[in-house]
Amino acid sequence: MVSCFGYAQNPDYNTLWNKVENYESEGLPKSALQVVEDISELAKKDKNASQQIKALLFKSKFALILEEDAQLSIINEYKIEISSSDFPKKNILENMLANLFWQYFNENRYTFYSRTKTTEKVDSEDFRTWDLETLFHEIHIHYQNSLENGLMLQLEPLGTYDDLLVVFNDSKQLRPTLFDFLSHNALNFYKTNETSITKPAYKFEINNPEFIGDAKTFSLLPIVSKDTTSLQLNALKIYQNLIHFHLKDADPLALTDANIERLQFVKAQATFDNKETLLLKTLKTERDQISTHEASGLYDFEIASLLFQQGLNYSPKAKKETRWKAKEAFDICNNVITQFPQSKAAEKCAILKQKIDQQILQITTEDFLPIQQVSRLLIQYKNLSSLNFKVYKLSQKDISRLNNLYRKEEQLDFIKKLKPYTSWESTLRNENDYQIHSTEVLVPKLDNGLYLIFGSPETKNEETFAFSTIQVTNLALVETEDNEHKIFQIIDRNNGAPIANAKTTLRFQQNNIKSFDTMELVTDAFGEIKIKKDKDRFRNLSIEIEYKNDSAFFKEFYVGSVYKVDNEKITYKSFLFTDRSIYRPGQTVYFKAIAMKTEDTKSEVLANHDMVATLYDVNDQEIKNIDLKSNEYGSVSGEFILPISGLTGEYYIELDSETKDLSTDFYFSVEEYKRPKFETKFNPVTDTFKVNDSVTVKGSALAYAGSNITDAKVVYRVYRKVQYPSWYYWYRPSFYSEPQEITHGETMTDASGNFEIVFKAIPDQSVDKSSLPVFNYEIMADVTDLNGETRSALTVVNVGYHALVANLSIESQLDKTKKDH
Repeated sequence: MVSCFGYAQNPDYNTLWNKVENYESEGLPKSALQVVEDISELAKKDKNASQQIKALLFKSKFALILEEDAQLSIINEYKIEISSSDFPKKNILENMLANLFWQYFNENRYTFYSRTKTTEKVDSEDFRTWDLETLFHEIHIHYQNSLENGLMLQLEPLGTYDDLLVVFNDSKQLRPTLFDFLSHNALNFYKTNETSITKPAYKFEINNPEFIGDAKTFSLLPIVSKDTTSLQLNALKIYQNLIHFHLKDADPLALTDANIERLQFVKAQATFDNKETLLLKTLKTERDQISTHEASGLYDFEIASLLFQQGLNYSPKAKKETRWKAKEAFDICNNVITQFPQSKAAEKCAILKQKIDQQILQITTEDFLPIQQVSRLLIQYKNLSSLNFKVYKLSQKDISRLNNLYRKEEQLDFIKKLKPYTSWESTLRNENDYQIHSTEVLVPKLDNGLYLIFGSPETKNEETFAFSTIQVTNLALVETEDNEHKIFQIIDRNNGAPIANAKTTLRFQQNNIKSFDTMELVTDAFGEIKIKKDKDRFRNLSIEIEYKNDSAFFKEFYVGSVYKVDNEKITYKSFLFTDRSIYRPGQTVYFKAIAMKTEDTKSEVLANHDMVATLYDVNDQEIKNIDLKSNEYGSVSGEFILPISGLTGEYYIELDSETKDLSTDFYFSVEEYKRPKFETKFNPVTDTFKVNDSVTVKGSALAYAGSNITDAKVVYRVYRKVQYPSWYYWYRPSFYSEPQEITHGETMTDASGNFEIVFKAIPDQSVDKSSLPVFNYEIMADVTDLNGETRSALTVVNVGYHALVANLSIESQLDKTKKDH
């Protein structure tokens, strides 16, 4: 909201605000702030709420420049101002405060996501220390406070507050009252879809098709849920209040604007089926009710946009029914422009019409074509009836220059300067369906050389053109290699016969040297040239071939260096063990290690060898070292006493040798801990469940001494996650389903130490059943005995719309001479 305010001046305060602007432009924020303080005092005397709020805004702006902890002091000043303000100033300030919190979250999103949820505010005064849910709750409270006294807000014309606003043409028609302005500000928050906020078991979902119904029906719907803090729920309530307020308007523009926003929001968040069909029906109903008013064009624009999006899914082999959707959208846009030429709807439709009517052209060719043979190229086009083709003969220098041009204007200027080699015209089939089609076009016979094929429509529209480069040659290059050589074979492109005695010129960069070297070789009887591998490597290798009246150019090859493996190399390795993985400060760490030597793929122990074992703390500080010597079995052993007052955390022992490379680190934990007295575990789940079944999971708490843990408190939570088949992720890689808490509660262990957790396997309604999802229900239980000791356990129950998941594995290679696999 802060960004919405500008410098519009009230004549009574014009001189003072001019001073502020002058000081600010001169880089004197302190002087500017002093004038703002004077304006604030004057506005309080005049009881001018608009100027008071504007002064507060500028004080906040200069505070960010002049103060260290400005954000905290600004928030506190807003709170003080709110506590002493009345309607409507208080409502505006509440809305602004909520927006300040919302802006702070957006600027520090990562920080909030990395924080753990706390049971209460860490510092109730410093919002910078809050967790995500606490901050969102605070934002919610202030936005709700800003919308109190809604009937009175609806009587406040927004024009009263022009001093605070950047005013656009016709903006008052869409936001005529203070109620509209504050509501839409709040909607910017409630329409967000933050996934890291914990959702309750009774999470509100937009699962009722009536939410996408017409405005009058929607305004009368009961919107209730136990999930009172749901962002979606509160967004719908605000939309309902806006629509109910504007239903009685003589001018339907404000109603239409709010209603379209509501419909778009519901479509994006709804979990029910046939959303687009229902939306289309509602848009047509609303349009027909105000067909003679220019606001109906806004509904028509939404209908056309939806049809255009459906048309983008057209394929000749699938979605055939969507072929003419773009044509329908185009006709609707034309009708709106004709009926309401000066309206906002006509302006939007003109842009959409331009997008639908856009010409598209793409040329795909083979990289290499045989000499003097007719070939084909593939054309993909939209809204074109004919094409002019021109062929230009190029040099390698021309190709390089063209490849370094990326702007269409530069590419076209370059091509225009070339001399055409040949040209022809081709007629395309245009059925005016505004869809992309493809066809093949014949390319005339060409002599040996490099060519550019350029296509453009007959209309000489310089915005639409496409080109592709080809090389016409009967020579082809095959690349192979072995351990010692990189091999290039030159063959006849038409029959595969090797080309002997062909002259080749190799151009390359050696290692990291920037300059290019050249090498000339002649192919042998097999049409091959061989490059012997050594310690050097060849980069950006290109090969130019000349044979009789034919020449060819191939590039972007690489020759790697060769490394000989020394089979006689000796390697050393050691393995270290401790008597446990967790220790307390002051305890003794007993360790043992075994050293091994590997030579010529054979391993043996490293006997009678000197080694050093060193103990390090969590800060990598050396505590103690011990000199050791391995026995005839290659093993050493020793002990370290941990410091009593040392740091806790991850310690490690390093085993090393001065003469052999066998360094090994072994990590273990040093913690202040109490030995557990009992264990909590879940029984294996053997039953099969389906969605919406009641699931019972059993567990037990048993003391290590063998007795049962009776009357212990069990606190449990059940979370649902969604897992898709592996094929789904390459098919739709962008999908994400947020974890949701299904239930939580408390129970007690019985006389045998057993407990039960019962929950309903509620599916995620936003997930498509046809995608075969599996819902993973994670059950976490914390058992606390009478002495206050707590032990936890976790289990997972998998439930799906299908009962079985089958996996098929097969070897990556099969021998076709074998009959059985």
